Amino acid sequence: MTLGRLAHRIVIGCLLLSVAATVVMIVQNSDGFLLGMVAVGFFGVLLATLPALVFLFYSVFSGRRPRPDVPRGARAGIYLSIVILLLVGAWLVANGIGLDGTPAFAVLGLAVAAVGVVTLVRLVRFTPAPGADMQLAQSRSSVVGAFLLLLVLVTLPKFAGVSPPRAYRAVMTRDLRDLAMTQEAFYADSQRFASTAELDTLFHAASSDSIVVVVGDSGWRATATHPRLVGQACGIWVGTRPPDGMHGATEGEPKCWKDR
Repeated sequence: MTLGRLAHRIVIGCLLLSVAATVVMIVQNSDGFLLGMVAVGFFGVLLATLPALVFLFYSVFSGRRPRPDVPRGARAGIYLSIVILLLVGAWLVANGIGLDGTPAFAVLGLAVAAVGVVTLVRLVRFTPAPGADMQLAQSRSSVVGAFLLLLVLVTLPKFAGVSPPRAYRAVMTRDLRDLAMTQEAFYADSQRFASTAELDTLFHAASSDSIVVVVGDSGWRATATHPRLVGQACGIWVGTRPPDGMHGATEGEPKCWKDR
């Protein structure tokens, strides 16, 4: 009896459907193809790591049933799947910080890497039962899944048209515009601009943004920085132009620049 063959067929079927759907959306020039590419990447990861996941499942429950045999080809596929699990986990940890500074997928990355480590330990210590009538399916699909995953990781950012630095700058400019709206509302009620202490209760920036506000009698200015944008900043001013001109920023409009 071969274990894991049905699971591989199901995942391959889902992968083919997601690829077909993505191609159709690209032909129709639909923005939904980005979600299709994400689906291709997901099923690619699942296909690439399925040998390790199937082995881990049956090895965990091996105490309740005869231990399956693990042929040399299946063992090689499991090792490849473990490597992919570790790489995916490391990538999620390294890139799992959201634009607001929250861990986002970093915790998921640690969990994926932990699954890879546990599977490696169990595989090294695993011994099949003598004369086992069950064996894990030998699958070469891990290579195909890994290739599709790499293809999605390389092409998705280019199709999306949004690089991480540009996304972080978008967060900072959004916060500065929200700050300007808060100051306008406060000025309409009080005929003056809110101080830094008053803004602490009226305005909340993204958790990773650091915004310094300077308030004067006839205006205010603010500078925003992000920990993932070293040497870059964004600013806005209203009323009185800053002495340095804030790198040519026009009044009321956020401006980003690189520090020299």
